[in-house]
Amino acid sequence: MSKSILIADDHQLVRKGLQLVIREVLGFNSHVEFAENGTQVLEKLKAKKFDLLLTDLSMPETDELGMITNALSTSPGLKILVITVKPDKVFATRFFKAGVMGYVNKSESDYVLSEAISVISQGRRYISHSQIELFTNALIKNALDSPFDKLSNREFEVTLMLLKGFGAIEIAKSLSISASTASTFRCRIFSKLEINNLLELNHLAQQYQIPVDFENG
Repeated sequence: MSKSILIADDHQLVRKGLQLVIREVLGFNSHVEFAENGTQVLEKLKAKKFDLLLTDLSMPETDELGMITNALSTSPGLKILVITVKPDKVFATRFFKAGVMGYVNKSESDYVLSEAISVISQGRRYISHSQIELFTNALIKNALDSPFDKLSNREFEVTLMLLKGFGAIEIAKSLSISASTASTFRCRIFSKLEINNLLELNHLAQQYQIPVDFENG
């Protein structure tokens, strides 16, 4: 039985490349559609049932973690594979907790991507060898949990924007919330992290290897 796959990335070249990989792994009878941002992803999921979503994270009109949770609530049973340049060490755990079946960095080989697609299409979670080591080390060092783990997904999202230099108005526009709500998030984040200003936030982020300036993808 052919599968229906939605590929989401804001670069046409990447979308076409992923389509070729999909057809190599799942067969040429696989039905593939495309989305360029998070809004299009949710619109397509509301209009049609897909078996698998391959998605980038940093796309226009996209609340990254929000898109994942909304996609799963809109389409129960949807299998999601995240393909991104964002480092596993910082982001993978949060997205697995949000419900994705796999998290593949764009620096990985074609073999890893093909294996992830094959495993996830069979309904199994794909965790790479490097992620197994990462998660194992995290369990062993549980007593040294990052203070950023105290943050909710939305608070973590706002934290990343603060680290990029976004102000309350920019955050509000990006997340479709009011500026006062964005300011409330900032106060809550500072309280949970026990810091008083953005300089301390930057120092804490560097200490726990949260990327202050990371490439989108």
